Amino acid sequence: MKINDVLHGFVVERVRTSEELKGTLYEMRHLKSGALLAWLDNNEDNKLFSVAFKTLPWDDTGVFHILEHSVLAGSEGYPVKEPFLDLLKSSMNTFLNAMTFPDKTMYPVSSRNEQDFINLMRVYLDAVFRPLIYKNESIFRQEGWHFELDGEKPSFNGVVFNEMKGALASVDGKIEDELMKALYPNSVYGFESGGDPKAIPTLTYENFLRAHREFYAPSNARIYLDGAVELEKVLKIIDEEYLSNFDYIEQNHDIVMQPPVDSKELSAFYEIGKEEDESDKAQLVFGKVFASWEERKRIMAYSLISSYLAGSNEAPLKRAILEKELAQNVEFSVLDGIAQPLYSIHFRNIKAENKEKIKEVYDSVLNKILENGIDKEELTACLNQFEFSLREAEEPKGLTRNIYALNSWLYGGDMLMYLENNAVLRELREAIDTDYYKDIIAEFLDSKGRISLVMLPSKTMGDEEKAAEELRAKEQYSALSEEEKAESKRVYERMREWQDAPDTPEASATLPVLSVSDVSKEPRWLDTEFEQKNNTRFLYHELSANGIVHVKLYFSVSDEEVENIPKLSLLTDLLGVLPTEKYSASELQKEIKKTIGSLDFNLHPLRVSNKADECRPYFEVAFSVLEENLESAVHLVCEILLNTDYTRSDMIKENLLQCSEELYQGVMSAGHRFAISRALTSTSALAVYQEMSDGFELYKFLEKLVKNYDENAAELAEYLKMRSGEIFTSARLTVSETSDKKHSSLSRIQTLLPEGKAVLETAKIPLKNEPVKEAILIPSGVSYAAYGSNLLPCGFAYEGKLTVTALLLTYGYLWNEIRVHGGAYGCGFRAGVNSNATFHSYRDPSPLNSVEVYKNTAAFIKEFVESEESVEKYIISSIAATEGLLSTEKQGAAADVNFLTGYTYEDKYKTREQMLTLKKEELLDLCTMFEKMKEKASVCVVGNADALKSLDESWKEYQL
Repeated sequence: MKINDVLHGFVVERVRTSEELKGTLYEMRHLKSGALLAWLDNNEDNKLFSVAFKTLPWDDTGVFHILEHSVLAGSEGYPVKEPFLDLLKSSMNTFLNAMTFPDKTMYPVSSRNEQDFINLMRVYLDAVFRPLIYKNESIFRQEGWHFELDGEKPSFNGVVFNEMKGALASVDGKIEDELMKALYPNSVYGFESGGDPKAIPTLTYENFLRAHREFYAPSNARIYLDGAVELEKVLKIIDEEYLSNFDYIEQNHDIVMQPPVDSKELSAFYEIGKEEDESDKAQLVFGKVFASWEERKRIMAYSLISSYLAGSNEAPLKRAILEKELAQNVEFSVLDGIAQPLYSIHFRNIKAENKEKIKEVYDSVLNKILENGIDKEELTACLNQFEFSLREAEEPKGLTRNIYALNSWLYGGDMLMYLENNAVLRELREAIDTDYYKDIIAEFLDSKGRISLVMLPSKTMGDEEKAAEELRAKEQYSALSEEEKAESKRVYERMREWQDAPDTPEASATLPVLSVSDVSKEPRWLDTEFEQKNNTRFLYHELSANGIVHVKLYFSVSDEEVENIPKLSLLTDLLGVLPTEKYSASELQKEIKKTIGSLDFNLHPLRVSNKADECRPYFEVAFSVLEENLESAVHLVCEILLNTDYTRSDMIKENLLQCSEELYQGVMSAGHRFAISRALTSTSALAVYQEMSDGFELYKFLEKLVKNYDENAAELAEYLKMRSGEIFTSARLTVSETSDKKHSSLSRIQTLLPEGKAVLETAKIPLKNEPVKEAILIPSGVSYAAYGSNLLPCGFAYEGKLTVTALLLTYGYLWNEIRVHGGAYGCGFRAGVNSNATFHSYRDPSPLNSVEVYKNTAAFIKEFVESEESVEKYIISSIAATEGLLSTEKQGAAADVNFLTGYTYEDKYKTREQMLTLKKEELLDLCTMFEKMKEKASVCVVGNADALKSLDESWKEYQL
């Protein structure tokens, strides 16, 4: 195509070939409607379609977030209740979701399958341009908010309402909310685009519809295509079926730029547990608007300087704060992707009375850097790692490119500004020898336009907010006339009737579906080349890796005592942080950044087939590096493994405090993950290892260890030194490489490590095999609930039909009972080849009710088998779920797991065959399994006091 060519109503306005993107970017405009469209033709087999709208909030009601949910709940062409859900059940998608940002809403889908891609695109176009929200108020009431009228008094409920109660429950969520309001008082960015639970129930149905009419016009749309799409076919559909039905409407959605605000200090509160020590739980945050979207170099430079100042415990600002014990951590962040980016500096967990001392240290450190100059070698190392991260995009890469393109495209800028990196990286590198970065440091010192926010802990805030919400609901409902109350009750009843009514066969037939015959019988598989060299195993996976070598070292730790697993896991946080014989801590950080793109340490337990009480635990060292730096990286990694200095008890304590805080925030924001792990520990050795090394048990261990740290420090140091000496040996080692070609230099690892003694790969862990009921009390407005067991003690084992059942339960039974009726933001059932089977809910207002739902699964299975609904669509979707898009590094990691667990291509083929040939009546066998699970399954609820108030003495309770 050439400029000014017209194809199916689209005129080509710009064509550019990008060597960096390995493709050609075509930019077009739809002549009738004014919609903009871009296609990056890069020949990738994963095809992405996205339509995005500039959506500018005018209050805190979260109208665009609610719209994001609601337009996917039925459209004129696909008049089923939840086409989004039906696509999750039935397509081969590699991505299917929608996202609300502060100033835009995106609807992206992707698939490798051409017909599936077309199907997904059609449904999404119909959803955004012809939604049923105008004909069915129940959609708004379900997804946004409604009065719950079943109980003694009215209360608020709704999916987005509960989602945002969870999102704003954490201290980080509250900080961002307060900071944005203070920095953007005259801008759209001063409003909570996701919705504030205090404001969401003030949104009227009329204003909800007005937002769609004003902002979901094609002339406000930006359509993005990525990959090897059949362009003529795609443009024909977009034009003839949708855009040709709309005329151009002049858009007036310019973002008013926020003038600098007056510098000031603000304070606000966040909730902590009633038993927590509040003396050092204040938070100090600096925030400032520092750029506009056009200044990409400046935005990237701020991120770079953020890493330089506080990217590790040895970075100058963080080191100065930690040494004076003024904060538990210092975290910089740059919020870009908006018209006026901001930066923030968070001094985490401080004593409120120390805020002035922190400001003095902050000013002193930055002034010292200005006086003595920036360490150019360190800054270069930071830039090297920054550049590496840009090259290692996660899948789906097309979605990442889409988001980057919108960083300028949304505001009328050049799409390539954020898609191409090489030129701006070159400028950043050249600037190291100038005063450019020194000037940015000076800007960090300038307090003009800077907001200082102090967040204070409150033990009563949770109760106060709950009482305030109940009062708002009571007053809002009481203010209604009798006629309005009657109408509100009718609205509620209509919503319930609509939720319970099945889609008609005619409506269901409108949805495009694939056939099982469209799915290949051959599973995707990455071969592993294996070689034994003396006592060490070497694995190799050949994949295109763009000049990067991905290496993983697996050291068997099957001989570790169960009670010492939390202690062993501390190595994952201390290696690469503590000094070594050759490097000080700061020198080591610099060397890592200079040499290695990414470096991670993990405890990685793997399953043992058909053995619930056994697992294969490994200490995993993962690093990715540019090919030319591999030899240096090998020596550096071995230096860290063999010569780390564990006598620095001060530095160890700093890291343990930070680790404990990360786990605390993890339980608050992702409580379902911790609940799942905990619920499985009675019946799964794998879960025991995961819980002890990265779960709530580790959090409890760290809290106790840090509390009595001085008396435990010497014993801990001795243990870490002793165990690292035993573990990091060639006799325990498996080396894995994923790259374009095999590199002999990796053999050096075997010679650099001591030989040591081999150990069995398998660890046997004694299990209770008794159901346990546990609850973890958290200071939050929402809760999480998990219920599960390993199937082997129940007399069952994993089969392919369980993966299909997981889709059926997650997007059928659980979605309807827990999300639609219960108002929880998320829910699901998982069953894996390790034979662990778990149910969970996420941001759930009634977790104990969800547990009862889990227990009634067998009845649903029977009902489904007797129904007219086909199981075929679930088969298709579950096949897709087993073959998601993976980065090169993750493909290699998955192949490693297959090798280390003995999982073969034949095993995967057999599982796929079980799924593809599944007959609906075979699911009846699972009814017995779910009933048997009740004898072994444990429950863990992570929730607030209100959610846990009805627990009896059979529950064991913990305080976060």
